[in-house]
Amino acid sequence: MVQTGGGERSIDIGDKWRVSFQGNGSKFATGDGDGTVKIWDTETGKELRTSKGHSSPICSLAFSPDGCKIAAGSTDGTIRVWDTETGQDLFGAMEGHTESVSGLAFSPDGIRLASGSHDYTIRLWDEAGKAKVLEGHTSVVTSVTFSKDYIVSGSWDDTIRVWDAGSGALLRVLQGHTGSVYCVAFSPDFKLVASGSYDHTARLWDVSSGEVLAIYDVGEWVFSIAFSLDGKQVVTGSVGGKVHIWNADVLL
Repeated sequence: MVQTGGGERSIDIGDKWRVSFQGNGSKFATGDGDGTVKIWDTETGKELRTSKGHSSPICSLAFSPDGCKIAAGSTDGTIRVWDTETGQDLFGAMEGHTESVSGLAFSPDGIRLASGSHDYTIRLWDEAGKAKVLEGHTSVVTSVTFSKDYIVSGSWDDTIRVWDAGSGALLRVLQGHTGSVYCVAFSPDFKLVASGSYDHTARLWDVSSGEVLAIYDVGEWVFSIAFSLDGKQVVTGSVGGKVHIWNADVLL
């Protein structure tokens, strides 16, 4: 079940492994246990398109910023990218990861794609579907997020790592969480990163300095995190099914 419009509308989509919303909220995608990706109309709840290619469960999804592409990562370690209008599989199976693909994020221009995996690595894919490998984490990479200048990753090794988006060089390691980091997200202006952890906290970081700006005591394992469109609030989802909204206006 997906709820939209502040919970005013419910759409029965069955039992799905992953859900991702298009940037303007008009569409959302779901990933199934059989490897199928479906795109839905948020307003009507109508299924718009089904894309097949994976033979294993979908464990990560990401729309490009313009909504023209949808990327899906599978438990078999492969990634596929489809055109959301035509359904064309743009690159075929993108191979390289040796374990489940647990995080995906497009660059702001939609040309490149970052992927994080249970194989402890991040891969930076170019417009031809070729990848550069970023190594440094010592456990599963659970989440990645992308800005013009940086790629930020969260891991079960309790750290967040900041990489140069151009060269892939490791710039800094953000430490402070005392449990696995399950989710990271950039603010709309790309100056801040929010993270959520198994240690029952969410944290707000200055991405350029690595400074911790705020710590939110959620009280439960934080499994998902996002900024509001104006960047003034952070929303967390926790394992107990609770959603919290936090003030992120710390620099004003």
